[in-house]
Amino acid sequence: MSAQAVIAANRFGLGARPGEIVAIGGDAHGWLRAQLVPERVLPAPFAALPSTGDDLAEFQKWLADLAASGRAPQTAMEAGVSDATPARATGVESEFRRRFAPRYAAALKARFGVAINTTRPFFERLVHFWSNHFVVSGTKPSAVALPPSFERDAIRPHVAGRFVDMLLASSKHPAMLVYLDNVNSVGPASQVGRNPDLRRAFAAQAFIPARGTGLNENLAREILELHTLGVRSGYTQADVTNFARVLTGWTVARPPRVRGAQLAVRRQSAIGLFDFDPDAHEPGAHVVLGRAYAQQNEAQGEAVLRDLVRLPVTAEFIARKLARHFIADDPPREAVARLAQVFLDTDGDLAQVGMALIDLPQAWAHSQRKFKTPEEYLVSSLRALPGLELDGTQLASAVTALGQPPYRAPGPNGWPDVESEWLGPDAVWKRFQWANETARRAAASVPDPEWLALDVLGASLGGETRSAIQRADSAVQGLTLLLASAEFQRR
Repeated sequence: MSAQAVIAANRFGLGARPGEIVAIGGDAHGWLRAQLVPERVLPAPFAALPSTGDDLAEFQKWLADLAASGRAPQTAMEAGVSDATPARATGVESEFRRRFAPRYAAALKARFGVAINTTRPFFERLVHFWSNHFVVSGTKPSAVALPPSFERDAIRPHVAGRFVDMLLASSKHPAMLVYLDNVNSVGPASQVGRNPDLRRAFAAQAFIPARGTGLNENLAREILELHTLGVRSGYTQADVTNFARVLTGWTVARPPRVRGAQLAVRRQSAIGLFDFDPDAHEPGAHVVLGRAYAQQNEAQGEAVLRDLVRLPVTAEFIARKLARHFIADDPPREAVARLAQVFLDTDGDLAQVGMALIDLPQAWAHSQRKFKTPEEYLVSSLRALPGLELDGTQLASAVTALGQPPYRAPGPNGWPDVESEWLGPDAVWKRFQWANETARRAAASVPDPEWLALDVLGASLGGETRSAIQRADSAVQGLTLLLASAEFQRR
């Protein structure tokens, strides 16, 4: 059993399924390269999820229902969900949970179903990686239904494409415009900004409730800090403000600007739902990172985004995140430099960057340097136990208990990707509890835990862990030891 096949399945992939390491054989590099091609057919579970237009409409329908009952919140955030458990939730909060919990469970079932059963786990890991880079989180009430369709429409199509296309798609996607409040951003010198009557009308027609109108810097700041350049990369507050002015008018198609049949057609795709409102756009040229942009309409913002991708600091930021994810929490400088150079040389071709990652000798070190996040741990466990089926509600309960509910990152910077954030006594105990509970469910279909351990861990299975599994009093105990082992919790 090839050691490189073990690494390919467990470090680049999402954890080995029974028989997968043997199937990879002696061509681990080829197995990974073959996955770096665009997805021609959307996996059926994702195709079955609601459209972006439906996701957008659902929150507005809920607000409308509240308004009809005389309980409409003054802002979207006032419609939020606190830390109260469902049993203690009452009133508006309880209705919020009832309305959106089934959609969340269905999205989790789709996400985990594809991750568990895919034959392209490297591609799927990259989907998860980029979704955690361009974050839309359902913790914000107005975006509660949007993350799954955002991942499907803005991330998946570009995982093996060009970074600039993913950046443009994510920045213009309704989910990102809603999540980072750009739908309500108005240029001070725009038609809306200078005319009190237009300003009141704009506020009344706001996509989500807001306390007035004005320039909002959230999207501009996060694109610079989290999506392209990275924090402390040399941009100034003036760059953020000017970029925010550039992005005014980037919004979501809605009445009265878009009406009737035209709106219905545009709701059929996420791309069609992007709208540019010239009345809200700050006129004139704006200077971002020392360059003046005088383009008209949304072309101005697109020009800034394209220039951001060409900067060496962006290449290094992206390269460091990839190297951190696939190699080590503190990635080797030479590995980062190599990935950054390929990013620059290929104009951000992510398939070519992925090929360079596969060719890095540091990525094939036998030591397991990366501690699995809770979602990675759950996915790899279920891939190792393909006969164990969990429904959406069970998945939501399990991954929430382990501390990383998908589509609900705590902020726009996403989930942490370093061991220190996940490895602690409480976290380890919760994983052991989950391992034991899962072993009880799955033991009947795993009569020989030692055989399974060899099948999914291969050469990474240590002698002490193997001996402990051999000495186990029962299949339940043996399987618990496998799932709770250090080898299984690292990749």
